[in-house]
Amino acid sequence: MKAIYLILLLIPLNISAQQVKLDKYPSIPEEMMAVFCDYCHPFLSGIAKVKDGGRGQYLGQLTPDSHIYGFGQYIADNDNSITGIFRMSTFIFGIKLGTHIAKVGSNSHYISYDLTTGEPLSIMKDGEVIPIPESARSVYKFQSLSYQSGDRYVGETVNGKREGYGLYHYKDGGFFYGRYHENEPYGYGAIFTTDARIKIMMY
Repeated sequence: MKAIYLILLLIPLNISAQQVKLDKYPSIPEEMMAVFCDYCHPFLSGIAKVKDGGRGQYLGQLTPDSHIYGFGQYIADNDNSITGIFRMSTFIFGIKLGTHIAKVGSNSHYISYDLTTGEPLSIMKDGEVIPIPESARSVYKFQSLSYQSGDRYVGETVNGKREGYGLYHYKDGGFFYGRYHENEPYGYGAIFTTDARIKIMMY
């Protein structure tokens, strides 16, 4: 009887050891995202040159007085990009894609990935650098996945499945930004069309 109890106790430990949970970035409650989307939903979408010394172009939602607010994508002159949600011209949360590094999260709490290997490098949280456990490096990735349809996904994966935040590029040139769970869009996101329109989606 004691041996049976010992086996039952060991099973959960082995399962949890297979996948370490990472505190990668802030978890945005669905209710908060709903309020944000309700507020910015009526804002027009379009293309704007970035002001205040910034170089590059913004495609996304704009308030009636031309402030960057809502879902959008900023592309710098060096082709680095920032995609996600903005408030009053300030990046709040999303994906920053550089030449060699991808960062997913907010300005103060995010995970960094090496784009050459796809592996996570570290987590930055409130000014502190948190190392990634070795057991998580082969589980959590930032990958580019191509499909027979001609579509392509660039974003976070867990054990090879779309999981976390990513960009799903359609073969027609449009793309979707949002969160994924078990390969499917989950929660709020936005479709960016080729004619500079944005459609906020809830899954």
